[in-house]
Amino acid sequence: MSVTDFGAVANDGKDDYAAFAAAAKAAKEQKKTLYVPAGEFTLSKILTIDSIRLEGAGKESTVLVSTNPDGGSIDLKGDGVQLRNLKHAYQTTIPRGNGAHDKNNITVRSATNFVIDNVYVSKSSTAGIMMAYGSNNGVVSNNVVENTGADGIHMTTESHHITVENNTVTGVGDDGIAVVSYGTSPTPVNNITVRGNNIGNFSKARGISVVGGVDVLIENNKVADTMMAGIYISVEGSYNTLNVDRVKVVNNTIHHTGIQEPQNHPNVLVYGGKGTIDNVEFIGNTITDGAHRGIGVWGDGTIKKVKFERNTLVNKNGAATTFKNGIITLVDNIGF
Repeated sequence: MSVTDFGAVANDGKDDYAAFAAAAKAAKEQKKTLYVPAGEFTLSKILTIDSIRLEGAGKESTVLVSTNPDGGSIDLKGDGVQLRNLKHAYQTTIPRGNGAHDKNNITVRSATNFVIDNVYVSKSSTAGIMMAYGSNNGVVSNNVVENTGADGIHMTTESHHITVENNTVTGVGDDGIAVVSYGTSPTPVNNITVRGNNIGNFSKARGISVVGGVDVLIENNKVADTMMAGIYISVEGSYNTLNVDRVKVVNNTIHHTGIQEPQNHPNVLVYGGKGTIDNVEFIGNTITDGAHRGIGVWGDGTIKKVKFERNTLVNKNGAATTFKNGIITLVDNIGF
């Protein structure tokens, strides 16, 4: 069924929220895909899609514009929910402030078996795509995320078994792709794959971060021109995050990151501010032209096994490696 069957009209500048909400309810009841044709549609409130597939005509063709910067998220709930082939943009944004999920571009709330594919995420007051509250068994793929107020793609609060692949994340207001497990959670974010993404264009913090998390694979990504470290593995005291265990960083390219002063992050940073970091492996990565230094492992927390194997480091500025903590294993690396 189409949203136009429920009164939504493209390109008229009028609020289409009521039509979208009615269409989403009917699609769930009838177990049908909800289609949004080409054109621009206006939404004045948070749109919730629950256990249905919402699909546009393409991420350049179908445009949903949220007019309330305080509450314009598209929320995904239920089992089997899918969002595909459209653009979601905010008309205006406001400061990040309390980081409320209502101000995200897309929020996955406890959904299972979800898909977000070929979506153009343009602007938000907080995160671009947020997965929280135990969301699991999801795929976030082939999306473009830009100009957010906080992280581009963020996984938190017990979310697990999620694949984030082939996305372009550019010019975001914090980390590009982040796995974050806060101390208030009973279990860490776990079983996450971050693969084949392109991240950078002067995003304001780290490229890919694991700040508390277990069983995370970071593979075949390209990270460049981020203000903080390109790859960041950490337990942070200031944010009271959980421990890190079993993180593999494989065959990534990290180029010219850590730009911001005075932090002077390296291209790759393992930082133990508290707690324990263990079983972190960097294998086959190419790490080039860090703005201030190459690779760092440091912090006052407990850092156990960190392995670097067959990585290539081309470092022009500052120290190539700074290992101040941890049980470091080096195998067949170049440039260390």
